[in-house]
Amino acid sequence: MSKTVAIVQARMGSKRLPGKVLAEIAGRLAIGHTLARARAATGIDALWLACSAAAADDPLADYVSGQEGVEIFRGDEEDVLARFAAVAEQSGADAVVRITGDCPMIDPEVIDLAIAKFQSGGADYVSNHLIRSYPDGLDVEVFSRAALDRAHAEARDPFLRQHVTPYIHGRLKDRLPWGKFSTDQIVNPIDFSHLRWTLDEPEDLAFLRRLLARLLADRSDGYHWMEAVAAMTAEPDLFWINRKHGLNEGSVRDLAKSKGVAAPRSFERSNQLFARAAEVVPLAAQTFSKSHQQWVRGASPLFLTAGKGCRVSDPDGNVYIDYLQGLMANVLGYGDPDVDAAIRNQIERGMSFSLATTLEADLAERMVADIPCAEMVRFAKNGSDATSAAIRLARATTGRDRVALCGYHGWHDWYIGTTSRDLGVPTAVRALSDVFPFNDADTLKALFERAPDAYAAVILEPAGVRAPEPGFLEAMRELASRHGAVLVFDEIVTGYRMHIGGAQAYYGVTPDLACFGKAMGNGMPIAAVVGRRELMTRMEDIFFSGTYAGEALSLAAAIATIDKIKREGVIDRLWRLGERLIADSNAVLAAHGLADQVSFSNAGWWPRLTIDQAPVETDLMVSLLRQEFVANGLLLASSYNLCLAHDSEPVVAETLAALARAAAAVRDHLDAADPAGRLRGERVQPTFAVR
Repeated sequence: MSKTVAIVQARMGSKRLPGKVLAEIAGRLAIGHTLARARAATGIDALWLACSAAAADDPLADYVSGQEGVEIFRGDEEDVLARFAAVAEQSGADAVVRITGDCPMIDPEVIDLAIAKFQSGGADYVSNHLIRSYPDGLDVEVFSRAALDRAHAEARDPFLRQHVTPYIHGRLKDRLPWGKFSTDQIVNPIDFSHLRWTLDEPEDLAFLRRLLARLLADRSDGYHWMEAVAAMTAEPDLFWINRKHGLNEGSVRDLAKSKGVAAPRSFERSNQLFARAAEVVPLAAQTFSKSHQQWVRGASPLFLTAGKGCRVSDPDGNVYIDYLQGLMANVLGYGDPDVDAAIRNQIERGMSFSLATTLEADLAERMVADIPCAEMVRFAKNGSDATSAAIRLARATTGRDRVALCGYHGWHDWYIGTTSRDLGVPTAVRALSDVFPFNDADTLKALFERAPDAYAAVILEPAGVRAPEPGFLEAMRELASRHGAVLVFDEIVTGYRMHIGGAQAYYGVTPDLACFGKAMGNGMPIAAVVGRRELMTRMEDIFFSGTYAGEALSLAAAIATIDKIKREGVIDRLWRLGERLIADSNAVLAAHGLADQVSFSNAGWWPRLTIDQAPVETDLMVSLLRQEFVANGLLLASSYNLCLAHDSEPVVAETLAALARAAAAVRDHLDAADPAGRLRGERVQPTFAVR
């Protein structure tokens, strides 16, 4: 009869939360919770605590010595693998269950599931975190005595000795030795891996105290882990208490010190700044798109400190070719000399005046000359303000309330209420907006047929991820006109990139109103609503007003930007550059066996990265790509967001060489037995699909 022994490793010397295992939580010490719940697993024949022989762990050993049914072993402080091997030998274990003392909510059922999988499957190692689907804090590993003994004999790297199982499971085999053992896993049908129930930070302790006080209000133990999920669902505030902390932060720091790491880029300073910012800034960023959610946290920069041309640097001194360009705001590049000169000149004159400046008319006249629908112009500070002003203007002029929309249009209620990020938007507001798919005129036609006199506006991005099919924009124009609705083109992205007059000039379809922003100021905060005179004059009646709408530095920057775009043929140059990058990048990807999974497409003005038929989950594929882009000096996400500074032979050559190295690494990851194990941090998190 085989013997299964559970070993709980624990220590007092946590750097982030000293003495955490003896912290009081809901009337019991944290380690007491862990031991009691482990003891409740029916598949365990014996339970041991493995702590160090250091004097600092005396209080821990003293407490556990009074716990019924728990044996204690004390050994080397750093060589935890040796402790496990010694316990296995002393206890006569055939199989070992590894549990860490920072998991006070470890669940008996999860332990038993892992043991059953190990006993029936024949693998050397089974866990629930090779593929994560359980909350962080329910981690359990089961492995054979033979695997443990061999790991103890062969593993030499300090990281392998401290963290016990990496030599067995091999998730870090691209950087550290691996014993080539067979592995398996248990996967929960529903993914709860975003939940953090571990005890490693002060915020974790506060979270566990509140959650367990709720769960144990009328009992001492015996709750199922899904009851905790239900409790968090009933009390959503719990989720945010420790949300800023990521997965296995301590292990990531330890790994960075290991001699086995072959990653030249450090993100230590960036991670430190993130911890600081997360205390005072929700999300530690001002937009989802610039936040840590979009990057492999632990293997990516989370902040930038400087930019010049097409290159940026992070707090750790790493330099990248930037293909984000401030979410497409920089069309010339960082620190363009002509734009900077205009800004410096205006600083000498003043920034925010008590009356209007002549800069407003100077810029408006340029836009009226270039944009087909523009007869008058009003300025704003961001795209969301511009699109919302256009919708208000359409409602005022038509006397109607409903809006038909297609694409992404910002954060205001009338649009964001149609997405999964609709928290805080009144139901009555959400009910006034209807979505139709891009290139689907029939759906818009059906909306009008159901309510022919209800729609104030039809608003859409006229181009973007895909080009409009022949006749689509013309159909938008015809349907809006037939039903008395105002046609609005959201050209925040297309403006000053696709054509100097926007997509409307490129495709020859003129809307009633249009919104511009991003590239028009080369990074300075400015946007605009432009349109037909009879509509725009109603701006004098509706309330659309902002103290900084006429801020002079941004107006001066926009004038300099537009003048340079026209003077140096920037738009044509970026089209040609984009077409070249699409062709050459796809050749690189094909050369590394990724042509069926990853490609660049779309028009040259905005080359888009497309993932198709990936052999792993899409979020993992995205994460692996971004991880390797960053590792090879490219700040590149889902598209080449081009600027004039990219239009250089050395930059293109460097880009393609870096892409080749990244593609080779991704191909190697995909060919591995466990591609997820090649991720050096947290997966990216999608915000919502908008295009």
